[in-house]
Amino acid sequence: MKPLHVLLAPLGSRGDVQPQLVLGEELTRRGHRVTLAAPPNFRAWGEERGFHFVPVGEDINSIIRKNQGMTEQHPVVALPAQIRLVREQLARQVNDLFAAPQACDIVVAAGLSFAGKMVADQLRVPHVFCCYTLSAMLSAEHPPAVAPVFGLPRLGNRLLWSTITGAFQLTLGRKLNELRTQRGLLPERGSWQSIHAQNVILAQDAVMGELPPDVPGDNVHVPAIVPNPDEAKPLSDLLERFLRGAGEGSAGAPPVVYIGFGSMPTVDRARVVRIAIELFERHGARVVLHSSHAEDAGVELPPGVFSTGDLDHTTLFPRVDLIVHHGGAGTTAAALRSGVPQLIVPHIVDQFFHGRRIAELGAGPPPVPKAKLTADAIAAALKDRFNYWAKAQSLRSTVARNGGAQAAADRLEQLASNPP
Repeated sequence: MKPLHVLLAPLGSRGDVQPQLVLGEELTRRGHRVTLAAPPNFRAWGEERGFHFVPVGEDINSIIRKNQGMTEQHPVVALPAQIRLVREQLARQVNDLFAAPQACDIVVAAGLSFAGKMVADQLRVPHVFCCYTLSAMLSAEHPPAVAPVFGLPRLGNRLLWSTITGAFQLTLGRKLNELRTQRGLLPERGSWQSIHAQNVILAQDAVMGELPPDVPGDNVHVPAIVPNPDEAKPLSDLLERFLRGAGEGSAGAPPVVYIGFGSMPTVDRARVVRIAIELFERHGARVVLHSSHAEDAGVELPPGVFSTGDLDHTTLFPRVDLIVHHGGAGTTAAALRSGVPQLIVPHIVDQFFHGRRIAELGAGPPPVPKAKLTADAIAAALKDRFNYWAKAQSLRSTVARNGGAQAAADRLEQLASNPP
């Protein structure tokens, strides 16, 4: 087929953007041209891969830090404030995205990217939404990701979905339609469905749940879009020395625990640090403590706790004994591929679904609410890790090492060859 120009428009944190980078690399290998329209803090990531970069919105890390209190609330409680925050950003998102080259063949949105559909409609090219979690697919089989109220019958889930999509239309949908009208486009009656329930690529491993038959739209289900494991980046020399200093691989060596919550900021970071220190001093575990926003700068830590910034999960996770994380889709996929038990501490939206699912699969204990996370809770999971080890190893052999990007690229080529 002729080379395509693909506009990738992920809006959100690292977990929303990184899979699109992997997809973009696959498209580039096939001879297609890629424009990445994403928050400005991802410019270097896009340009180092040879993508044309268009900044959209604010630095997402800045937004997360300024609104970190939302991650301390239950998603249902935090939802109104989250909607207001997104609504405030919509006009800028639209203006910034329309600054992208207006000659693409297909638009791929992800995360909180709501303007991609508008660009695609004006250009009369296909729009695809890339979804990383089954919980965001409209179905009576589960509650919406933004309202993780589990245990309801199918009718209850339908009512929840109806409430959420209706609220979306009354708030964000109205604003989107105002912006559509300003661009000479017709308003849409169901904005949520138009963006999220047509031509969706669900990029999540099938072990996390199959696509239910009642999901609307023409959708495909592909494996999680993860970086090529053969291109994994090495760990820093300091972290390598820390792991080897723990007696890695030797009998009687102290267990190593990874604690990291991705891009999620923690209001009481000092509490997380105290938990890590207590794990080392009281329970004898060594801890790799992830600090996405440099929260631990200047904090004095004992020799058994190592604070680190962003690193390659593919390289680190197989070398620890327990992975304690927030349950983001990308981190969960990386943990599954490591074959190591995981303890999920959900913060927002889909993370609650992932925590439940990992426990159902037997790859880790039930998720722990943030407020109840203690060193004792992690130590208990660490003590019980061998109860989950065999299942975690079995799942590792089940999930695809990669392949998600290839399947997603196949779908984009198919859709672009049959424009609306």
